[in-house]
Amino acid sequence: MVFVTNPVAHSITTWLSGAPNRPPNNTKVATVFKIPAAENRPAEPAAKPNPSESARPQPIITTEDLGTKQIQGLEVSGKRTTTIVPAGRSGNSAPITKTHEIWTSADLQLVVKQEWNDPRSGKRTVELEKIARTAPDPALFRVPPGYVVKDAVQTLQELEQKLEGLSN
Repeated sequence: MVFVTNPVAHSITTWLSGAPNRPPNNTKVATVFKIPAAENRPAEPAAKPNPSESARPQPIITTEDLGTKQIQGLEVSGKRTTTIVPAGRSGNSAPITKTHEIWTSADLQLVVKQEWNDPRSGKRTVELEKIARTAPDPALFRVPPGYVVKDAVQTLQELEQKLEGLSN
C-alpha cells in the first residue's frame, strides 16, 4: 500500500501498488483523505482522570529548553522531556529515568531530530537527512495512471450502499 502525504494540499492519498484490476468494473482506486488545517481542527477532549491512577505512584515529568544549534545547516531549537517512573509504577523495583529530545526547525516547521533514551529499550534516534529547500517534484504527489481517484467520503458512501445491499 502506498501513502502519499501532501502537507500543502492537506491530504493523504492511498492506493495499492501493483493491485490487480478489480471486478466487476476493472478499476484500481486511489482514495484521498482531506485533513483539516490545524486552525480548523476541533480541540482534543480533555482526558478524564482515572480514579485508580491516584493510588499508584505518579511519574515525575520535567521539561528543559536546550537552546539552539545547527543540524544539517538548519538552526533548530531543542527541548528535553525527562520522565522519572517511580518504583512500583510499572512493575519496576527502582525508579526509571527516560528522556525524549526533540529538535525543531521553526523556519521549516519540521521536527529535524528526535532522540529517545529509556534503559528498558535503549536509545533510538530519528533524524532527517539530505534536507533540500527546493520544491519536490509534483509527480511525487500524483496517483499513477490507471487509477480512479475517489474522495474518502465517496468511498465510504459506496461501501455503505454495498453493505445495505447485502443485508436486504
